[in-house]
Amino acid sequence: MKPDNLRRYDLNLLVILHVLLDECSVSRAAERLHLSQSAISRSLGRLRDIFEDALFIRRPHGLQPTTRAIELQAELADVLGMVSRVVAPPEFDPFRCSQQFTLSIMEHLSMQIMPPLLARLRKEAPDVKVQVSPWSHHSLSDMSTGKLDMSINIIPLERPDLHRQVVGPVAAKVLVSRNHPYARLEKLTRAQYLAYPHVSLTIAEYAENPFASKIAMMLANRDIMLSTGDPHLAFEVVSQTDALMIGTTSLSYLLLDRYQLKAVSLPDEMAALFSHYQLTWHRLMNQDSAHMWLRGLLFEECQKLLQVEISQRGAA
Repeated sequence: MKPDNLRRYDLNLLVILHVLLDECSVSRAAERLHLSQSAISRSLGRLRDIFEDALFIRRPHGLQPTTRAIELQAELADVLGMVSRVVAPPEFDPFRCSQQFTLSIMEHLSMQIMPPLLARLRKEAPDVKVQVSPWSHHSLSDMSTGKLDMSINIIPLERPDLHRQVVGPVAAKVLVSRNHPYARLEKLTRAQYLAYPHVSLTIAEYAENPFASKIAMMLANRDIMLSTGDPHLAFEVVSQTDALMIGTTSLSYLLLDRYQLKAVSLPDEMAALFSHYQLTWHRLMNQDSAHMWLRGLLFEECQKLLQVEISQRGAA
């Protein structure tokens, strides 16, 4: 029989036949399948028509399978097992995975979460490879074609074909050296904010993001001592000079500690700068088991970093 001809048959009947052969009882089969006994009896009548055989003979203590039914039993187990494997989601084993994932993560964030993530992968999925690429105007189309698996950034990507998960807040702060005169302050006034030169961390692909645009407006007409797209250079300069820099303490604790920086609150009129880091991926990959697994790891590493920051603030 051609597979196309199967559309004439209700494959649920094979499940009922399989259970009847296991139980040899209409009542027990009905209980197991959560159906009525009359529904099982009607299905048995249809099965007899299909196979042109009585299939079961009623006996005082239940049903006795006919020779034809016994012949079908072994074949049914194989067929239903195969169908189950086809329709069931594939089991994912990270240790056997050899996939390469391409990620776009803001550089200052990737510096903190990639080392522990890669250490986990070495133990849990040693054959998995990761490529980290900068965000660009091609990134959205790359997500839809699978060239880019996921991103973590602060760009508000409001599209129906994208899924998002917030991984942490982004509240703007003023970063200064721990030796800076402002290092002991809780909050700056506008005059204090204007009194020292600034380091501007410029990331071209975020130029149209509202959060970055507000920061650019705040820095307009300021004394910009350095403008750079290199976060390492920006942090290093701030750590060794009296320059100020707008950054965030969220998901940044390790970098602030490494470069010996302190975070001070912005003046009240500038304190509304707030956004979110968000993990973003295309809907085509939403149910992919390997993709779901890696998204979970990324989210866990971000949460671990947040917990370290919370515990450090509590100890301070």
